[in-house]
Parts: sequence; structure tokens; C-alpha cells
Amino acid sequence: MQLCIADYKDAFRKVLGAKRSAEVKKDLAAKKRTLQKSENRLAEPDKLFKRIYEDVINGKLSKAHFQMLSDDYEQDQEELIAKIEMLENEIQNQEDQAENVDRFIRVAKKHLYLEKLTPDVLNDMVQAVYVHAPDTSSGQRIQEVDISYNYIGILPANLLYDIINGKAA
Repeated sequence: MQLCIADYKDAFRKVLGAKRSAEVKKDLAAKKRTLQKSENRLAEPDKLFKRIYEDVINGKLSKAHFQMLSDDYEQDQEELIAKIEMLENEIQNQEDQAENVDRFIRVAKKHLYLEKLTPDVLNDMVQAVYVHAPDTSSGQRIQEVDISYNYIGILPANLLYDIINGKAA
């Protein structure tokens, strides 16, 4: 596996959805701009609320209109807070995904020419091993094992084969 990752790291990144292409960078930049605009707009409802409150005190605005406008401003603020939270999560996930794939590739390269599987290597590379119940329905004992790697999780069994043969891209 490590040689495959070292030799086909760009394909590996692309398959895991973390290739830092121009399109991904553009999308990330757009999300950051939208986030900044939303954060700037978040202070506006408070200013508007203060202004309409002063208008009520000065008799320029009825209490009914004040209530209607203040409800609108509160709803706008709640929507902005939800939008900001969603954008922050999306940006963080996108950045983390790319970084995690790069971390995994660095760790895999560190162990390129293993002669012996040691506890240190396992701790460095593997998060968990899942051993499924054996299946004897075909007359033979078959037991599936899934390995969850640090930073990237469980890889599909045929992923490396597809990468090597150019089928995954």
C-alpha cells in the first residue's frame, strides 16, 4: 500500500476528494468571502434595532411597527448566525480533509520499506481494526477485516487497485 501511495499520491489525493485544484481553491475562497460578508452583516441588525427603538421613543414609529421590524431583525440575525456556523464548518472540513490526506501520505512515506510490522508503525498508521463475524455459507470460512487508517478512515478494498490501473480518477 505504501508504495502505491508514494507512486500515485496525486491520484490518491484526487480519489479521496482532497486535491487542491484551482476549482477547490476558488470554492474555498468564495466561502471565505461569503463568511466575511455574513460576519460583517451580523452587527447590522443590532444597529437597526437601536435606531428603531429611538424612533419609538421619539414617537416616529408605532409599537406595532417596532415589534414587526424587531422580529424581522431578530430572524435575520438568527439566520446569519446559522449561515456563519455552516460556512465555518464547511471551510474547516474542506481544509481538514486536504490536510489529513497529506498527513496520511507523509506517514505512509515514512514507512515505505517496512521489513517488520511493529507496534510503533501500527500506532502511526492504524486507528482501528474491525474483524467481522466469519461467514461459512459458501462452504469456506471467510472473514472480513476492515482497517481504519489514521487521518483518512477505512479505504475501500479495491481503491489501490483502481488507482494503479488508472480506473479511479
